Amino acid sequence: MTVEPEITIARGTPEMVPLIAKCAMAAIERYDFADDMDDDQSELYDWLLDICGRTDTLYSYRNTLVAKIDDEVVGCLISYPGDDYEAKRAFTFAALDGAGPSDTETGPGEYYLDTLALLPAARGHRIGLRLMESVIDYATRELGYDRITLIVDEDKPRLEAYYTTLDFQRDERVHFMGHPYYRMVRSQK
Repeated sequence: MTVEPEITIARGTPEMVPLIAKCAMAAIERYDFADDMDDDQSELYDWLLDICGRTDTLYSYRNTLVAKIDDEVVGCLISYPGDDYEAKRAFTFAALDGAGPSDTETGPGEYYLDTLALLPAARGHRIGLRLMESVIDYATRELGYDRITLIVDEDKPRLEAYYTTLDFQRDERVHFMGHPYYRMVRSQK
């Protein structure tokens, strides 16, 4: 009999920023937790340490829920309201001299699920599901959003199918940072 680990979901804290930054890198496939970082990865990581450690950016630890097993952070989900997305996006990416995305991921009236990543050893234990359910519950019950959105790479049909099991429906095809995605929406109405 396999015993599932006890999973705790908590808000991100400043002490968790190094792992939150690595999770953000993993979510955009720039880090895999297995290898040492090369120079390009180290530069991105240093930038994310600053951005995730602030309270006024999209990728702030304040916008992060973490999953823990035995008090060890094993994954995170960064999410935020779309209401002030444009201003926070401009501020978040200002340090990159305009190298941030020119495309819009979310907008007013939406709660956006941006970045989900788990350490490899934590996969297969429904931890991502627990993070998703916790964020959706927080966004709908505590913040009052009835529209939850995310984008999924159109080259990842299994991931799209997974989100469909969570009541997300394909809305439209969008381009983000030069790559095609499907925008998916979960509506409470």
